[in-house]
Amino acid sequence: MLQRFAGREPVVGRFLDLERSGKLGQSYLFVGPDGSGKELTALEIARLINCADPEACRREAACESCRKALGFQHPDIQWICPAPASLADAEVGELLAAKAEDPFHRPSFAGSSEVLIGDPDRPGPLTIRSVLQFLRLKPFQGRHKVAIVGDAHRLRAGAANAFLKTLEEPPPGALILLLSSLRGAVLPTILSRCQRVAFEPYPREELARLLVDLYDLPPAQAADHALAADGDARRAARSRLTLSRALRAWARGLVADLDAGRLGTAQIAAEMLHKGSVPAELLAEAADGVTRPGVAKELSERRDRAIQLCEQMHLHYSEILGCAARGDGWEPRLPRDAALIADLAGRRTPAGLLRDIDAVEQARREIDQSLNLGLVMAVLFQELSDHVRLDRAAARA
Repeated sequence: MLQRFAGREPVVGRFLDLERSGKLGQSYLFVGPDGSGKELTALEIARLINCADPEACRREAACESCRKALGFQHPDIQWICPAPASLADAEVGELLAAKAEDPFHRPSFAGSSEVLIGDPDRPGPLTIRSVLQFLRLKPFQGRHKVAIVGDAHRLRAGAANAFLKTLEEPPPGALILLLSSLRGAVLPTILSRCQRVAFEPYPREELARLLVDLYDLPPAQAADHALAADGDARRAARSRLTLSRALRAWARGLVADLDAGRLGTAQIAAEMLHKGSVPAELLAEAADGVTRPGVAKELSERRDRAIQLCEQMHLHYSEILGCAARGDGWEPRLPRDAALIADLAGRRTPAGLLRDIDAVEQARREIDQSLNLGLVMAVLFQELSDHVRLDRAAARA
């Protein structure tokens, strides 16, 4: 079991100081890029300001209150995220158990869902009405009722409007922490009612220490994951998993196939993604004796796999561009793929690689809106193949 959430220490310390001095505000917006530690920090603040002796429990949970917080079972802490209205209570329980096991766990539905207002009579545990009901109660075990709302830029308009009065005048003892990676997408009425706390990507060394701390990874392995993640702790944490390792290998193979003109292989990959499958040999190689993930049957899971593959392809094309642009000054973020990346960089143009990156980003955005993932990926692979041909033609001219 986790011993602490390992949030960004300067922010955690600042909130503890404010709480001790009686100057703690009540409504905050944590803003920063994905994987910059906003959620871990919010959870760690919630744990420690409800602890009777936070200094004793700061490094390692020792009291009952902290153990409940780490298990997502504390009566005075509520965490919610975007979720479909159809989510059953049992599924929420499974989600909270997964978060207790790995605080970077992100449900596959989160990327394409919204934070909903909830039904007036039965709002559901991951809705704004459930948060409002929670905040109206007095603290039961700790000193504060802490509500954490992930992806606040996904608040549906009705949910945001229902939340405004509580954000402006929270009940005594309440602390509301909203999290967002897109400040510009947060409603101005929400922004105006919250104090903002800015987060930056993790420095590489700090991120490697976090991976060692949370997952007991060997330092060298943690350093490799931190190097490739470019300051994104969620991506670094996910990269240790079998599925992510397989998808990275798949992305590497697809980039090489498209460069070699093997579009047919990529089109087969598009069909597999539409069905939610990943090449069995890549999963077997990545599994290292661990049970391999099977076919993703739910649309949200299939979308998540397609998104992860796009992220890995984006990383590879960015590395090829970096190698082409920096030459001898290039520091590979994917050391095992450095030879392939250097080879491809010698045959591509910066303009073509920028077109590749734009196409992958466009596909990533379209995945959230499309029911036909295979078509989105097939169009992407055709575009990437066309970019290679354009570069070859420019080299011959």
